[in-house]
Amino acid sequence: MTVAVRWLPLQDVDAATLSAWTELGQAMPRPNPFAMPQFVLPAARWLTPRTPPQVALIERQQPGSRKLIGAGCFTPERPNLFVPVSHLASYRTLHTFRSGMLYAPGESESVAESLLADLHGKSKRLHAIGFHNLLAECPVLASLRELLDDGRGGWFEQHRFRRPVLRLHPPTQEHALGVIVMDRDLRRRKRRLEDRGTAAFRITLANTNVADAMETHLQLEHAGWKGTAGTSLLASPSQAGFFREMIQRFDQIQGAVFAETLCDGKVIASTSNLLLGDTLNGFKTGWHPDFAACSPGRLNEVFLSAAVPSAWPQVAVFDSQAQEDSYLSELLPHRDTMITGTLAVTRLGRRAMRTARLIRPVAYRLDKDR
Repeated sequence: MTVAVRWLPLQDVDAATLSAWTELGQAMPRPNPFAMPQFVLPAARWLTPRTPPQVALIERQQPGSRKLIGAGCFTPERPNLFVPVSHLASYRTLHTFRSGMLYAPGESESVAESLLADLHGKSKRLHAIGFHNLLAECPVLASLRELLDDGRGGWFEQHRFRRPVLRLHPPTQEHALGVIVMDRDLRRRKRRLEDRGTAAFRITLANTNVADAMETHLQLEHAGWKGTAGTSLLASPSQAGFFREMIQRFDQIQGAVFAETLCDGKVIASTSNLLLGDTLNGFKTGWHPDFAACSPGRLNEVFLSAAVPSAWPQVAVFDSQAQEDSYLSELLPHRDTMITGTLAVTRLGRRAMRTARLIRPVAYRLDKDR
């Protein structure tokens, strides 16, 4: 039995492979929704139609059968000031909050070995791979770095931050830390909300009016400052089209979750979330500006974090997918370290990345000015 990489344009991936790809993503530890076909397919259609990704399928092959053990989406990139050699970049869109490859449990080393062997065996060499917002403890990256530890390549980090999360296992002490976020200020705001009407919280699960919850969510996300700034999903037909298709696809695998806070039966705050395996992933938030004094968005996140253990006993982590300076940092007690950088996979790539360090300040300034 051999392990090999099969590269396909996204549009050439057949239904059987899409099914295997989905099963792979659901089974891995800390599933990554942004590497799932349920995200990649609508993202490529609506957000990056001119630059669809290439799909790397890592398979254990034997006569008459093959088993998918790893998958990743990449785009080929020309040399630039940040990475001055031909390279791959993990597929990225405006809504890709985490990168990385999918891998079957126990197969991260095999996935890394086969990917590296494939890249080294190509006649037209690619000298590096760029990753954006990758879990620092990613086992595939750890294996790749170990394989390149002989000087053939190396990791060049550009940025890291600490993402707010809530760890739920063991459920006793750690979850208590998550519930304590209802501090004096939030309790006061909750009372303000209750003074305006009957407050309630609900979770919309798969196949239970998800379409209605999705449209309400879009309206609330558009109602606040994002709508005024023109950055909401509804402000762009392509963004809204992407979101609707993505939610529909995740709903088909029971992975679309909306959490809603209501006042007198009216939804005043909503979050969209993606449920995969042992992880509930936050995605977008929205709230009605008329209730701003009650902080409905914050209350909604607190209600959701408190509801997770009973709603989904298998969930070990609520990953906010938020930035370090998000208000969720004040609510969620734990952190995941996220890293962005470039993995040189050849000696030429290593030398080029070392040289790039000298011009990086100029590169950052030019990138900011664009």
